[in-house]
Order: sequence, then structure tokens, then C-alpha cells
Amino acid sequence: MKRLHRSARKLLITAVAAALATFAAGGALAQNVNATIRGKVESATTGAEVVARETSTGYTTRVAVGADGRYVLTSLRPGTYEISASAGGTSLGSSVVTVLVGQQLTIDLGAGKPTTELETVNVTAAAPIELRTSEVATNITQQQMRTLPQSDRNFLAFAALAPGVVVSNEKYNKTISAAGQPANQTNVFIDGANLKNNILQGGLVGQDSSRGNPFSQEAVQEFRVLTQNYKAEYEQAGTAIITAVTKSGTNEFHGTAYGYYQNKDMVALDKISEDNGLEKPEYSRKQYGATLGGPIVKDVLHFFVSYEVKEETGNQTVLFRNPTNPAYTGTPDFTQFNGNFNIPFEQKVGFGKLSWQPNDDNSVDLSFSRRKDTEVIGVTNTTAYTARQDRDNKVDDTLLKWQYRGNGFVNDMLIDHGYYQYSPRPAQSDIVSSDYEGAGVIGGGSSLQDKEQKSTTFRNDVTLDPLDWHGEHVVKFGVKFAKYNLRLLENNTSNPRYSYSFRFPTGYEIPYRASYSPSGKFADIDNKQTGLFIQDDWDVTQRLQVNLGLRWDYESDAYNNGYVTPQAQLAVIDLLGISHDYVSTGSERKAFKNAYQPRLGFSWDVSKDADQSTTITGGAGRYYDRTPLDNPIQESFHSQYPYYNIYFSRDGSPVDGNPSVAWDPRYLTAAGLQELIQSGNAGSGEINLLNNKQKPPYSDAFSLGVKQVLGDWITSVTLSRVLGYRQFTWIWGNRRENGDFIAPLPNGYGPVLLSSTKKYSSKGVFWTLEKPYTDESGWGFGLNWTFQLAKKQGGDAYSLDYSTPAMYLGNNVGAKHNVVINGTVKMPWDMRLTGLITLNSGDPYPLATDYRYNGGIILGGSYPKRYDFILPNFWAYRQVDLALSKEFRFGKEQALEVRADAFNIFNFTNYDCYNQNFNEPTYGKGFCTKGPTRSFQVSARYRF
Repeated sequence: MKRLHRSARKLLITAVAAALATFAAGGALAQNVNATIRGKVESATTGAEVVARETSTGYTTRVAVGADGRYVLTSLRPGTYEISASAGGTSLGSSVVTVLVGQQLTIDLGAGKPTTELETVNVTAAAPIELRTSEVATNITQQQMRTLPQSDRNFLAFAALAPGVVVSNEKYNKTISAAGQPANQTNVFIDGANLKNNILQGGLVGQDSSRGNPFSQEAVQEFRVLTQNYKAEYEQAGTAIITAVTKSGTNEFHGTAYGYYQNKDMVALDKISEDNGLEKPEYSRKQYGATLGGPIVKDVLHFFVSYEVKEETGNQTVLFRNPTNPAYTGTPDFTQFNGNFNIPFEQKVGFGKLSWQPNDDNSVDLSFSRRKDTEVIGVTNTTAYTARQDRDNKVDDTLLKWQYRGNGFVNDMLIDHGYYQYSPRPAQSDIVSSDYEGAGVIGGGSSLQDKEQKSTTFRNDVTLDPLDWHGEHVVKFGVKFAKYNLRLLENNTSNPRYSYSFRFPTGYEIPYRASYSPSGKFADIDNKQTGLFIQDDWDVTQRLQVNLGLRWDYESDAYNNGYVTPQAQLAVIDLLGISHDYVSTGSERKAFKNAYQPRLGFSWDVSKDADQSTTITGGAGRYYDRTPLDNPIQESFHSQYPYYNIYFSRDGSPVDGNPSVAWDPRYLTAAGLQELIQSGNAGSGEINLLNNKQKPPYSDAFSLGVKQVLGDWITSVTLSRVLGYRQFTWIWGNRRENGDFIAPLPNGYGPVLLSSTKKYSSKGVFWTLEKPYTDESGWGFGLNWTFQLAKKQGGDAYSLDYSTPAMYLGNNVGAKHNVVINGTVKMPWDMRLTGLITLNSGDPYPLATDYRYNGGIILGGSYPKRYDFILPNFWAYRQVDLALSKEFRFGKEQALEVRADAFNIFNFTNYDCYNQNFNEPTYGKGFCTKGPTRSFQVSARYRF
């Protein structure tokens, strides 16, 4: 193993040295969005060259043809190209082809006419479907984004067209996930810029508990979803990656102006509200914007700008249930807080881009994007409207990309500066917050946060011209360096929160605990990230390609390495016998240096004539991710005073082993708690301890599949296996093996939590069937069916049901079956009908325990009730959407499109918020819904 590490280090050091040496000659674009076109020129002679001219901008790329007639065009940005080969003034063939983001296409060119007649002999080719790749990847085209039904214009929603990917259908949480793992194990790149959320959950900056769009869909040209076998150039994702490319200006002025509208009369009342006699709430949503692009200097300099606004007066149903246990009295009437409440949202997204190609060897892009939204969050099915928060979100990104084509290489350089701010605050803090465990939260809001992520990233990649050695090699290597400044202010109990529980004799009559922090906690961490990779795409033969890659990543301060454990906590640590691996003097925590990630893939064209009609693919790889700082930073936050957990009882007897204060009603105010604090009876709060040996999470993924071309149809079947390790969670540190708590603790401390890790695993089958839409055929169809068995060993951010996550034995997560079907049909009178069907068998929910320690015996889990649709008694979630559009053309270039979308046309009720307590008669009943009710949307778009 040591020998392997030494070899890997030498390889990576060589890659860095070469990248930096080449950078001295010039640098450019980003590695994650470019494409490759390769092929053979028949009748090629000495001095032959291939020229790729982007038809929309006039930008050109030239490469020499090898002695064997082969050529490779690397690092092409996605677009439509006129590919032509010539030698000594004679045309050797030409074609027009569209290449999508991340694709590798094979285009062979035949003999033709003299180059002076080149434009008359071009053969226009339909955009090929990529078959020669080991990646499990799906390209989402502009046609799909523009025509398929969609309610909120979030381009991430189309990731559902890729097998193995789940798009959240929660109203206020728009994220993607894969392999049964959480959304923070995914990553998104836009024009090669890494938009990973280093602080909060959601995977992508700005997507933690937000219904906002991460980027203007109107500015996205296309994107690619990679679920497995992505190459060594990709980083910080344990499960899935989205890589998108933005639009650019062209040699002609083009623009759009559009608007989308929906109001309450176009939205049906949900079944839960209807059954409980709630009135239809006020509602409206408006989205509107415009784009403009064109030449500043034809064939040389172009611009593109986009601006979009979304205004929504959304709503949320609150539906408390009064406890049915007659043994407890004094509970409030929770139903008084029920109703449908206004949850407003406003977002503004802007984007601007300059593209410059001064000559064939250099091209430069400079862009800036800004997202700013305000939103009400925190209101749920069992959280009262008074407990809401007002949240601001801001995401800025400035990106410079420069590509230089030198003698024997292409150099891609990227410099990116990003800024992200997340700042929720209580909307109403004049009343205390009360959490009635098992019923819900009433009273005021309690959480105040202000969290910022600033980053500057330099990335440089080098792609060498093809090398001949036992086949043809396209070698790529690169280096990334990023500096992050993470600033976090948090006070989740700025307004006191009182907790009530049936677990204690006090029941709901008096609180058993008050959590209060008069002032906020603060952290300021500088973290440096370094990444190195080398990738070899090796054409062993014309039919066999092997993809070999190695990546190494390093973070200087992923876990607050300079933290010092307070002296007052040492007595607690020693009393509980906790390992001193959880004690830090500021020097024990070392940055993790062993994030080596080998990646292997292959694609084998089974057919003897190499026509790619049948291709077998497979691969295996390791993928390191990272833990959002919001999890481990709780150690520092809980050690910063003043932070108090004050326990109450009727007579001052211990609560869960913690010393308590005899209850007095005057303690139900911040002033009353201050009285306890000043008297020294408030305790010292919770202890969170991070293991000094905590390591980043990673996944091992394996796949084997086959792709088959059947005329205009393409189908694929892929077997998938993903194992996720070392994902962060907290466990009890003061709990005995029999489930009892150890207390009282020295210095008035309450609960102790220790950092730990949990595991995920999934195995699945991905089936896709696609017939691409063409104007000639007038229709297109796509289907992806994912069958997946996924488990996790542990809870979520907290795994507190058992002593260790391993005792969970593995809970089922995610739907077993997920199906997405899309179709497009050209209708009479130049109309177009598109449809989208989303089906899944339901996420399992765990059976609730009775708060006793269960000796590691898992009580099991259950799936939601199943309903009929296509397959009887099979689906828990069903949604059918349609869109009908008509375009009116004016002159040569202008058009007005009018469109109507209909969502959930059968008005299926898709339940959620299931009662997990099997001791109650309503066990398994859903008390809220997810996804839309039957609703309609109208829109119009003018383009020129």
C-alpha cells in the first residue's frame, strides 16, 4: 500500500508540474463542460487538417490529421459544428454535427470536392446519440428544457430524466439525490465552476431549504447528468454530478421575452385541506424575464445577457392533531393554529457573458451571475405560522475562462470567485417557541443565522494531442486550488424554546427543558482545497476504449482543526470514559491526505464492423466528497457561552439523568430564564465532541451495462452498485448500553454527543428507452425506469435511537421503483404536445419506537399505501403533466409562442407526513401531500 501511495504521489506531482509548465504558455475554459469529436479521414494525405467551425459564432478549431488518417478535436464547447477535412486545397470530406456537453462523438469523413466548393457538399447529420462512453450519463437538451411541462422553471427538475436520480418533489426543498444517499453527496458545475455548498446541506449553494432556482433556466444551453463512472476530472461528489453550459451570443442578434402565470383559480385544493374544511388560500405565481445576445465584432466577440424574476404568494397547510391520550391534561388546543397560510417568495436572477476568440489558438469567456431571493420558511404541517422565519439567499459568481491551443496540447484555465449568503431570522419573536414533541411547534420562531461562503478557485487542465502506443491515448491532467472563507453566525435559540414530552410525568402540562442562548455563536474558518488528476482515454482498438483515471484531493481545514476543547468539559469526558481522540488542544487534528481516487471504465463495441449498434460498458471507481461545515461546527458552537439547556420537573428531581429546577410559571419567559442564569442554576448546556480522526465521506461505485441501437431507438440496461462510507452523524456520548443516561454530569453539563459515521448502500437496475425527437418524424419518446434497493446504517444528522449507527442494521431508504416517461408530438396547425409522467413506489418510513432502548433490534419500516396507475396497486406517487403550445411566426426570424401547461391532470393525491407510531389507530396515514394538485399555467414567449 505504501508503494502504491508513493507511485500515486509521483504520478500526481508529475501532472502538476506539467500543468504549471504548460500554463506558462497560456490557459483557458473549464474541463467539465467540453466535448470531443474524433474520427478518421479517408484518403488522407500528408499535411491534411480538420477544421471545426462553430456555425453560430464562426469560432474555428484546427487539428492535424495523423499518418493513419485519424483526428481528435478535444476541448470543444458544446454546439453545432461544420467539420471539414482538406489537404493541399482539396476537400477530403465534411459534415455538420451537433455535439452536446461532455460527449465523445465519432465522425468519419469521406472524400469530397475542392475546398472552394466546400459549402455546397456539406452533409447535415442529425445530432448523434453518444454510445462510446463508460459513463452512466444523460444529456438534457435545450429542446427538452424548452418544451416539456414544467411548473417553476428550475432546470434541476429535468435531472429526473436520468436514471438513478431522484428530484425532490417537496414544495420548499428543490434538490437532487442518487443511490439512496442525501443531496449533499451531489455536485453541480456551471461552465466548469464548482457550486458545491461547503456550509449547508443540499449539495448546491443556495438550495438548502429553498424553492428557488439555482440559475436562470433561460441562460442554460444544456446540461449533462452523470450518475456513475464519471472521470477523474470531476470532484466532490459521492453519487451524482450535473454539469451545465450556459448560452453565448452568436453572429446574429437574438433575444426572448417571456412570462408565466398561475393563480388560485388555476390550482385545485388539496385533499387534506378539503377533508378538514379549510378554504382555498390566496395564491399567485408570476415568472417573467428576457434575454439578448449577439455580436460585438462578428466572428470575434459576442455577448449574452439574461434576467428573470419570480414572484409567488405561495401557501402552506398547517394541520395539527390534538393528542388522543386522555392521561394527559393541560394541553393547548392545537387545532386553533390550523389553516392555509401565505408563504411568499421572490427571486431575481441575472447573468451576463462575453465570449472572445481573437484567433484560432485562443478563446476567452468572462461571465457574472447573481441570484437573490427572499422567502418565508419553517412552516410545516405541524409548525405554526407564528414560528416562521424570514430567509434571505444570495449567490454571486464571477468566472474567467481562457483556452489556449498550443503545439501538441490544449490548455484550459479557469479562475472563479463565488459568494454565498444564507440568513434566516425569526419573523415573530415576541412570544416564546414551544415544541410539543409528537404534536408540533407553536409560538414564535427561534432560529437566527447568518452564514457566508466566499471562494476563489484556480483550475488548469492540459489535454495532450493523441499519443500512439498500443492504440491511441488522449491524456488529460490538471490541478485545482481553491481558497474558502467560511463565516458562520448561529443562534438557534435566540428566542427561548421550551420542549414538552409525553415521555415524562410532566406530560404536556409543563416543559421538561428550555433551550436558550442570549447571544449568537460565531466561527470564521479559512479552508484551502487542492485537487490533482490524470485521465487517459485509451482507444485500444477501434472497438474497445478504456478510461483510466486517478484523482487526489486535499483540504487543509475541513473539521475546524484549530479547535481547543474547553477545560471544563474534560471532567465530563473522563467521567464517561470517552476516548481522548475526542479531546483537542488545537494540534491533534491533521488534514486528511489519503483521498486517492482510482477510476476505471470501458466501452466495447461488440459489432465487428464497429457501428456501435451494441456496446457493453462498465466501470468502478472511488469518489470522495466532503462533510458540510454546519455539522461538525456544532462542537464549537455548543462550547461558546452563553448556551443553556435548563431542565424542569415538578419537584426538582432529575430529568433523563440531568439535574432539574422545580417548575415555576415565571420561567416561561426570557426574563425568568435570565433569573435562573444569574442565580447559577441554569447549567452549562450540551457538549458536542468531534473525533480528531474524523475523515471525509466517500463512495465506491460499480456498474456494468449494455446499450443497443434499434433503428431510431436506443435502449440501455445498467447494473449499479454503490457503497457509501463515513458520512457524518452525531450519537449519544452519555448513554449506557442498556439505554439509560449517565447523569448528573460535572459542571452542570447536560447531554453529550459524539461525532460518528454512518454507511449507505444501494444496488439497482437502470433501464432507458429513447427515440429522440426530430422535426422529420414529428415525435420523440423517452423512458427511464430505476429499480433500486437502498439502505442506510444510521439516522440522519443525528443517530440517537441506538448506541452506535451499526446497531441500526440497515434501514430502507428511497423508492424501490422510480419511472419517468416523457414524450413530444408535433400536432396539426403547427402545435406541439408534450407530456411527462412521474411514478414511484414511495419512500419508506420507519416504525416509531416508544423511546425505550431497543437493544439494537430494528423494529422495521413500512411503505406508503399503493395505488393503481398503469400497474395496479403499485405506485405511491403518481403525476401526469401535459403542455400544449402553438407558435405564430412573423417574418424570417420572429415568433410568438403561446402555451398552456397542466400538472397532475388526474388530480392524484400523493400523501406524505405519515404517522409512524404503530400504537396509534392512524398509523400509516398521511397527514400532508407532496407534489402539485391539479393545476394549470399559461405562458407566452416572444423570440427574434
